[in-house]
Amino acid sequence: MIPEFIPLEVAAWGCWLLPLVAAPFAAAFRKWKRALEVYAVIVAFVAAALAISLIPHAHEHRVLVYDWFPPLNLRMGVLLDPLAIFMANVAACIGALIVLYSVGYMHEEDGLPRYYFFILLFIGGMVGLVVAENLLQLYLFWEVVGLCSYALLGVRYRKESAANAGIKAFVVTRLGDCGLLAALLLIYFTTGVLSFTELPYHYADLRGLLPMIALLAFMGAVGKSAQVPLHVWLPDAMEGPTTVSALIHAATMVKAGVYLVARLYLVFAEMGALPDLYVYSNAVGYVGGITALLAATMGLVSNDIKRVLAYSTISQLGLMMTALGVATDLAWYAATFHILSHAMFKALLFLCAGAVMHAVHTTNMDEMGGLRHHMPVTWFTALVGALSLAGIPPFSGFFSKDEILVACWEMGRLDLFLLVVFTSILTVAYTLRWIYMVFLGEPRSHAAEHAHEAPPVMTVPLAILAAGTCAAGVWEAVTHGFHHFMLGPGHGALNPIVLLTSAAIILSGFIPAYLVYWRGGLDAARRIRERLHGLHTVLARGYFFDDVYYAIFERGLKRAASALYRGIEYIIFDRMNVAVAWAVGGFANLFRRTHTGDLNWNMSGVAIGMLVLILLILLLTG
Repeated sequence: MIPEFIPLEVAAWGCWLLPLVAAPFAAAFRKWKRALEVYAVIVAFVAAALAISLIPHAHEHRVLVYDWFPPLNLRMGVLLDPLAIFMANVAACIGALIVLYSVGYMHEEDGLPRYYFFILLFIGGMVGLVVAENLLQLYLFWEVVGLCSYALLGVRYRKESAANAGIKAFVVTRLGDCGLLAALLLIYFTTGVLSFTELPYHYADLRGLLPMIALLAFMGAVGKSAQVPLHVWLPDAMEGPTTVSALIHAATMVKAGVYLVARLYLVFAEMGALPDLYVYSNAVGYVGGITALLAATMGLVSNDIKRVLAYSTISQLGLMMTALGVATDLAWYAATFHILSHAMFKALLFLCAGAVMHAVHTTNMDEMGGLRHHMPVTWFTALVGALSLAGIPPFSGFFSKDEILVACWEMGRLDLFLLVVFTSILTVAYTLRWIYMVFLGEPRSHAAEHAHEAPPVMTVPLAILAAGTCAAGVWEAVTHGFHHFMLGPGHGALNPIVLLTSAAIILSGFIPAYLVYWRGGLDAARRIRERLHGLHTVLARGYFFDDVYYAIFERGLKRAASALYRGIEYIIFDRMNVAVAWAVGGFANLFRRTHTGDLNWNMSGVAIGMLVLILLILLLTG
């Protein structure tokens, strides 16, 4: 048991307020890079320590609130239960390790004050999201992490592909957010409350609207957790720095959608409303299962070291959604356990990919190979993460995937069970392909021949995450500690059918990958690709989702908007152009001197404005 070394109220509010308030001050260190790095690391690790100190209070189910705006029955608060505290620790602890890793990885990058400002803001926003006491507070932080995702993807704003990826992520996830906002408004105008602890008492008021509300909220989860059909933003999000990929788009932010569905399960279960939500549960299960399978097939053909991991992230998030769609306590536990194991091994794999890219200066796996000899620490830790992703015992991924299979089997959901099985077979195959192309065989480029190990500031986080990945599964299998933490005493019995299925999954994925890559080499893989050219094209183009969206939004809507604008301009503004131009020009001249073109200066203004806004909210609305 972790001792209570920090007062509960301090830890509950401080674990998310500290990074939020500290983030703007990153701009003050723009001339002192080392001081900036030390400052960011200290803030991140203190926030992690505050989150860890909450663990002993998990089963107290405490709610700390104060009235925010009493006339509208709005309040701000912290909900401390096992799910909230678990997710807060995932975000804060992995965030701290990635901030430490950033000291080495981002050392030569420009715009570090901006980078650390948004990293700290993100950590505070994500922790604030998962401990939020009500839907409005959750939604505010939901948008904060969305803003941070956009900003951090575009931190290399001079790179056009990175800037476009940030815009794409922002726009696509906003489509899902419209559903979540609609659900929030329906709940509020029907019941007048948004608190997770009060909603179960308003089942009678919500009963007729509950299926619609649940599906609208799920839209938000689909966008944030990159589920079909709103999954298209996540592969392009790999254009950002690898630290951003590891933190936001693998370990934490994309879990927000899964967290929302898991939180709503608890609310609906307390209401006794789960039997009324059969359509919703099926939607969650099928969207998750189909997403998992499609993303796994796309991961088989990508040659970008980070995009393979991105497709894997989409697929693993789909498995979590599949489990939540089963809608039982065991399935809920399985989904949360997979959040834990996935957060560790996927952050580990992304950081290993960053170490590789740091050494070979490319993301193309065709130009890698043989790196195990030059980067032994990265090779060993990447192997640990890959074996966990593939579901190989005794690593954590094996035990968490096994729990999902058990949950599907025991509820008789053979349809979802088979989707998980096929997805898991493909996961074994593309994971072994990734390991072979990056680390095994002979070096396939000059850079690979002369690669070198990453510095200790980068390898230490790899070692910590690898140790967690090794220990978590065995710890849970022996002690059932996570089950006890999330659900209380008790654990499920071993299922021999599921164990045999897991063995069959490993063999079915390993044998083809071994025959193609270890025995045939890359030449055999190329021959197979040529023979299956049509299928390869479909998978490489992501089933043409992007092409369809481009045709609809880029062409159709842009032409319609352009025609509408020309019509309005002709009808209304033809004679007002000079007056409008004069007014706009005069207004702009008033602020011309504040627009220096220096992004760090501009970000300082944003930071100061946010700090003032936070202080006003805290001081004036109580």
